[in-house]
Amino acid sequence: MSDQMVEAQISLEELYGRHQLMDVLRDSFAPLSDDPFKIDVVCQIYLHKQADPATMVGLFSPKYGTPQDVANGLTECVEEDLLDYDMHNRKLVLRYEISQEIEEALARYQFPLPMIVPPKELKNNKQGSGYLTNKDRLVLNASNIFDEEDICLDHLNRFNKVPLTLDLSVLTSEQGEFHKPVRKDGEMWDDYLKRVKQAQKFYDVSKEVMEGLLVLGNTFYLTNKYDRRGRTYSVGYHVNPQGTDENKAVLQFANQEVIK
Repeated sequence: MSDQMVEAQISLEELYGRHQLMDVLRDSFAPLSDDPFKIDVVCQIYLHKQADPATMVGLFSPKYGTPQDVANGLTECVEEDLLDYDMHNRKLVLRYEISQEIEEALARYQFPLPMIVPPKELKNNKQGSGYLTNKDRLVLNASNIFDEEDICLDHLNRFNKVPLTLDLSVLTSEQGEFHKPVRKDGEMWDDYLKRVKQAQKFYDVSKEVMEGLLVLGNTFYLTNKYDRRGRTYSVGYHVNPQGTDENKAVLQFANQEVIK
């Protein structure tokens, strides 16, 4: 493991650390107001695109006061043109977007990337699943309740040590090309088009991330965590053996053997 590869890995982790969704959104919308509540409202409307007042009150109360306090604050947001209100649908509607450059950076870096060096050996429950600098818990969505519990670290260490590689010829084959999702029974046309757009974006960004891994040597490692029921999940998002059919098909073991 060369010093150059370690430095590149640390840089990848720093990219992830700088592109946490809510932090980036708050920074982007900060010029709109000095009130943290109003900035958080704009952030949530950006994420949801539109929401009824009752939903927004539920999101922000009691953190920002009583339901009436939140309702009054939402009214101020509309009056100050931080968001719009659709009288017909009775919903608060997005008024401000983030730049395309920031949106593209979030799509690439807001999720942990595969490691290009072997993960650190796990010795406790708060090691960030093997990353060199990022620290978080090994049980998904579990706060601190499992911090001192007996978790089988040997299993995760074995998973984490498996070197992987990509066969991007899968994506250039007819089977690996982007295919539109099938429209669901009763699905509104606009909703279907949104789902197609999201699937296309995920496919395109995943391909870009994979091409970046090729440049870095095309040998990498996926780290793993448990959920509360003890099931193992890969931390990967764009590259993941538990993802779409294309995500699964493109992954190969780096150490391959011919079976006779």
